Amino acid sequence: MPDMLAVVMFIASANAALSGVAEGFVMHEPVNVIQNVVSSEPATPLDAGLDRRGPAAESPRMVAFDEAALNRIGGMSLLRGVSQLSPSEIIRYAERNPTELDAVRDARIAPGEVGAWWLSTPGQAQAALAEAAPQLLGSLDGVPAAVRGPANELALQRAIVDTREQAASRIGKGERRRLGQQQRMLEAISGALENKPGEPERTLLEFDERESGRAVIVIGDLDTADYISYLVPGMYFSVQQQIRDWTDTAASLAVEQLHWLQDQPEGDGPPRVATVAWLGYQTPDLLTIGSLELAEHGADALESSWQGIRATRGERQPYLTVLAHSYGSTAALIALERHSEQVDALALIGSPGSATQNAHDLGVAGDNVFVGEARWDPIVDTAFYGSDPGSPSYGAVRIGVGGGIDPLTQKELSGSVGHNAYFAAGSESQRNLALIGIGRGDWVTDGGTLPPGTMLATAR
Repeated sequence: MPDMLAVVMFIASANAALSGVAEGFVMHEPVNVIQNVVSSEPATPLDAGLDRRGPAAESPRMVAFDEAALNRIGGMSLLRGVSQLSPSEIIRYAERNPTELDAVRDARIAPGEVGAWWLSTPGQAQAALAEAAPQLLGSLDGVPAAVRGPANELALQRAIVDTREQAASRIGKGERRRLGQQQRMLEAISGALENKPGEPERTLLEFDERESGRAVIVIGDLDTADYISYLVPGMYFSVQQQIRDWTDTAASLAVEQLHWLQDQPEGDGPPRVATVAWLGYQTPDLLTIGSLELAEHGADALESSWQGIRATRGERQPYLTVLAHSYGSTAALIALERHSEQVDALALIGSPGSATQNAHDLGVAGDNVFVGEARWDPIVDTAFYGSDPGSPSYGAVRIGVGGGIDPLTQKELSGSVGHNAYFAAGSESQRNLALIGIGRGDWVTDGGTLPPGTMLATAR
């Protein structure tokens, strides 16, 4: 289980590094509600009286602890109220009110509001929240990844222990089977977090232990990366079965991107990358593939995640790319149709489309939209959800996925065949996706009418 001193230090360093990111804290709640929760006594300064042995060390009281009043509010109001309690009261409230905190996890709070709240929260309260409610803290888009990662890993380890203890108790066969499935899911996430030699560090950005689970693992440093690539999967992807392979795929892409960037110094070294193995939604199966309901949920989660990055990065915004496969491309398209957040590049592979009929109508900077379609992929060209991103009228750039010789390195590239080989290591498809993610669309090989292996820069 992570050492709490390390968690405190993560929080302190992240708060200091991001102290100028968000606007000042603004109170929006009705005065009569807040007055029931917060006393008139001044808040404690960030580090006043902080006992570095742990977050529960007391400082002068910041608010009157009125648990009933706290439970009459929710969402952002509850976060603000709880964060103004003393550390021990935060811990006590979290122990006694898990249902109310779970409701905050499920509320759609604007990441910009979350970011401003986090920066306004005293350091002792931040550390107490990390210890007492790591599931809540780790779920909040708008809190820095350097804080969410340790919180989520703490929540994961606690969930593993709790599940084992429940399974060892006297329970029925059905409950034992459910707990066994949950245990395998939790262990899969834990295994996916194991770093491999030569790869950037892995961070658990999001973790939900409930039902079939959700997990988002970042390869690299999301808080400082110059380039961030989201890998969004399609149907039949579950945390238990695919989180390890999907994280390894994201790591392979990160290594490929770092290879391309090693000769392009920026400041003290080459630019930094982060890839995101995103399993932040429930993907469909054969019974649900005909509906867009899960894609809508995925779009909501993607939108919030992107906004969280924008909120935490302030003026140092990364180049943000979405690499979306199959049904995941539909979820990404739905999010980008809303224009609530803009990304810098979008690649759609094996896509069944969405309602949008033209790349110009998406929230993608400079219409920087690419599409890849492999031979014998039964999904492409179907326009199953309303559009065909590979059609000329859509306006996306066709990328090569059929294999050949890399025009820059002269290495042989394998071809992708069927629906599930677009991210294969050493393939032309992976090469092009990696380049799209670092803003080198000009080096991408053409997948349209030009001779195989022709770079777009050459064609222009």
